[in-house]
Amino acid sequence: MSKVGDYGQQFLDEIGYDLGYSTNEMPHIRDIDIVWANRVHVWEYKGMTEFEYYGVDKNEGKTI
Repeated sequence: MSKVGDYGQQFLDEIGYDLGYSTNEMPHIRDIDIVWANRVHVWEYKGMTEFEYYGVDKNEGKTI
């Protein structure tokens, strides 16, 4: 794997998965350090609320 790929996987393993990121949903490489340092959730990175991003009210279990 490349150095960039290794860095992305390290991000996912150490904090990314916990913040909602996946191999298909990664911050831009230039933003990873900021996301990592500030623990920015995937929905915040996308400029949405958690409800808007997931489209499901976790308390109600209903889709929007």
